[in-house]
Amino acid sequence: MKKTGLWVLVVIVALIVLAVAGVHRWFNPPAPAAQLFFNGTVLTMDPQQPVVDAMLVKRGEIVALGEVEALRQQVSRDVSVIDLDGGTVMPGFIEAHGHFPGEGLSAVAVDANSPPIGDLYSIDTLLERLRLLAQRRPDGMLLAYGFDDTTIGEQRYPTRAELDSVSKTRPIMVMHISGHLGVVNSAALESMGIKEDVEDPPGGFYGRDETGRLNGLLAETAFNPVRSQALELAPLDGLRVLSRASHIYLSRGITFAQNGLADPAAVRALKPALQFGLIPLRLSVWPSADAEQQRLAGDLAIVQGDRVHLGPVKLVSDGSLQGYTGFLSEPYYTLPADYPPDYLGFPTLSQEALSDQVKQFHCQGRQVAVHANGDAAIDMSLNAIAGARAACPQVQVQPVLIHAQMATPAQLQRMVSLDVIPSFFNTHVYYWGDRHRDAFLGPERARRISPLAQAEQAGLRFTLHADSPVVPFEPLQLVWNAVERKTASGALLGPEQAVDVERALQAVTVDAARQLGVADQVGQLRTGMRADLVWLDRDPREAIGDWASIQVLGTWVGGVRRYPDGQAD
Repeated sequence: MKKTGLWVLVVIVALIVLAVAGVHRWFNPPAPAAQLFFNGTVLTMDPQQPVVDAMLVKRGEIVALGEVEALRQQVSRDVSVIDLDGGTVMPGFIEAHGHFPGEGLSAVAVDANSPPIGDLYSIDTLLERLRLLAQRRPDGMLLAYGFDDTTIGEQRYPTRAELDSVSKTRPIMVMHISGHLGVVNSAALESMGIKEDVEDPPGGFYGRDETGRLNGLLAETAFNPVRSQALELAPLDGLRVLSRASHIYLSRGITFAQNGLADPAAVRALKPALQFGLIPLRLSVWPSADAEQQRLAGDLAIVQGDRVHLGPVKLVSDGSLQGYTGFLSEPYYTLPADYPPDYLGFPTLSQEALSDQVKQFHCQGRQVAVHANGDAAIDMSLNAIAGARAACPQVQVQPVLIHAQMATPAQLQRMVSLDVIPSFFNTHVYYWGDRHRDAFLGPERARRISPLAQAEQAGLRFTLHADSPVVPFEPLQLVWNAVERKTASGALLGPEQAVDVERALQAVTVDAARQLGVADQVGQLRTGMRADLVWLDRDPREAIGDWASIQVLGTWVGGVRRYPDGQAD
């Protein structure tokens, strides 16, 4: 009997091992032996050889570029042939900064975006959608994301009482489009242990009504732990979000995503999917300061591998301009009635605390990426970087300045001297440009947001991002907005800050790869590089003015076609 039981156990273990291996193989198929791309434009993003006629890939690696007939002679007849049909193949798009898999939240939450992203116009509609979500999802917290108080009819946030009208027993969180603020109901406050006598933390605040009672609004450091807990999804919900986000990204030709502020909970949540290869594109994980401390202490493991890359430590120096929490040197142009007239926003960390964090990680040889929107926050961040450079001049890693919305010419020159890479959230011009001009910043400051031309003139190799899911990461839209500088209303905003289409394409391919430290692997089509590719029906250099109609016909990661689903080549 003992031997029989042992054999049963061995068989069960073997079946489990085979099942796990089968799952991994299903999600991670091998690249074809050889693939030949021809009959179109091969746009390499390599200045030494910008365009070629054909490209040969073997087992996921680019091995040759040149004339199609010459490449045909290097392979047998059973090569997989991809006829581009007059289209363009180029390096897959790379996310310089975002919060993958945030765009997949629509699988489990209410999309509360207003035009031009969504169709929410009122708080009443938001409440009704939360009630419908409660019917579809009878258990757990109710989530909504993408809410923008400046785009709805009421021009305000929902109140705690209004959310209580949806449910008094289930926690509810409505996240502002910036991700820096949110509103919760009474059940959420109770479940999070937030009491009426709570004090505002440094770098954040709890909103209160005219009687002094908590109104449910949480900002910055007061909101961060609540957001983290709310986004700790059940395993199946997490897989739904990952699956939807992966499909969205691949359908846009994105081959390298990024989780740009991975706290310990997010790292743990991602671990199973990364271990089993369930994410079909590459991912750069940027640990928060807490996560990095735990990683260094051996208390937190961040999975790394062929498709998973450990990125810089992400730090945050201020909030968002559209949430009135970005830190400016001059007051906001217009302000809500209950704000003081000299309100500048605020930093999330003191200069001393930020400098200590930047120096600590920089001197450990780690790249740091500092979120800074307002010009006062940019000054703080550059001061911290300068201090770290002075303390450890032997460390050669390049710090990254994330968003850099209000960077001045003097600050851009300082970035050059400190060897800092700015990553611009340039679709602010489209999504909030009209409101930056009329409400947040005023005409003069608004036309200077995302100063790409000045950055280029200074010699900075910048990148572009969408801070997804704040707004959708549509790489071609980023390129278009960098070239045309149009707002959602069609107005031009700072056209003198535009750059040409080639420079903008570099910012979402080769320069994004350089920022992530993977320029020797992806971002260009050169021999020895990985075959991370997007096939477009037209050349984006010629058709960017009509970016929304350019079709993605195929996306490959490491030579494996991941979009459309079910393709063999």
